[in-house]
Amino acid sequence: MIPRIVRASKHCATTRAFSVQSIARTSEATYKAPALGVNKTYDEALKIIAEDKVKRLAEIKSMEAKLAQLVKAAPSAANAAGIASLKENIFKQEAYSEINDPEIQWRFQNGKIDMSKAVFRYMKSKQFTRETLPVIQQRITQMFVTPDLLPAFTPALNVQLDFGAGSLPKTPAGTPAGANYFETGSFLLPGKTTKEPKINVESFHPDQKYYTIALVDPDMPDVENESFKQQLHWLITNVPLSAVQTEVSTDNANVVLPYVPPHPPKGTRYHRYTLLLAEQPNGGQDKVEVQSKDVSRETTLRDLCSQYKLNVKGLTFFRQVWDKDVSRIYKEILKEDEPVYGKQPKTDELLDETGQKKKKYINL
Repeated sequence: MIPRIVRASKHCATTRAFSVQSIARTSEATYKAPALGVNKTYDEALKIIAEDKVKRLAEIKSMEAKLAQLVKAAPSAANAAGIASLKENIFKQEAYSEINDPEIQWRFQNGKIDMSKAVFRYMKSKQFTRETLPVIQQRITQMFVTPDLLPAFTPALNVQLDFGAGSLPKTPAGTPAGANYFETGSFLLPGKTTKEPKINVESFHPDQKYYTIALVDPDMPDVENESFKQQLHWLITNVPLSAVQTEVSTDNANVVLPYVPPHPPKGTRYHRYTLLLAEQPNGGQDKVEVQSKDVSRETTLRDLCSQYKLNVKGLTFFRQVWDKDVSRIYKEILKEDEPVYGKQPKTDELLDETGQKKKKYINL
């Protein structure tokens, strides 16, 4: 059962009365605990919180002893399930033991978060589920990223891309200065995505796991089949990530296919450029060996996941339409002739093969 947060009185509340602007100006803002002996209700709340923490720490110690016994026991499916269950319960008890602490609440609200601590991972996970996840699920469903690219699933990671300043046609009101992250499904300018973005991944597991990253365009025209085909713009494997290791770096990963900038062809509707993070085998503990000769730019996401046993855990996507910068990308970066697509002209049934108007009536 999740413990009810004990709210301290106005003396506690005053410690959280920092506006975003004041925090930005005062980077050294620190938590100042209210004086004891001023408010009896606050003092009693602290006493209850302390007693609850002692109780939960004792429960954690007992569960850790049981966990140690299971780890030493012979491997089995039941044993593995028991270990996983105990680890999850220990994590929750660690979080619950601190979640009512006024200082923890202040730090979370003011962005002074240490993701190595279970309580902050728990709070960030709940915030993601409550605020960010519904938007992602709505966008990928409304714009048919699922099922066009992959079956319906529930993202467990918060993936953010940063193409730098000016990538959005219009910056949303209230966006903090220096923030270049965008909401899932936003339209970006092709001229501002010619260089690979910075990738930030908010995950909630303390241990390091390996992921594969793929940037896919599912909307390239397939003229022969009168349909669409996928184009793989970027493929990186063996990317190490954890709750405290959030920035993706190609220095300690394998770039299988280098970044190719988005280039929605002229005459096509908007393209959904989708960046996906897939957990690698054995719960992200195994590396995968993927060579550039083993894949192509037309390798589909489903084939990639099936062949290398990848499990998609998170995604984000942005949309683009053709503009004059796309012509420059084809010429200067891709060094290809730019294709132009269009619909077949409609046949007028009232005209004959010479273009003359057919007679309305004929002799039978």
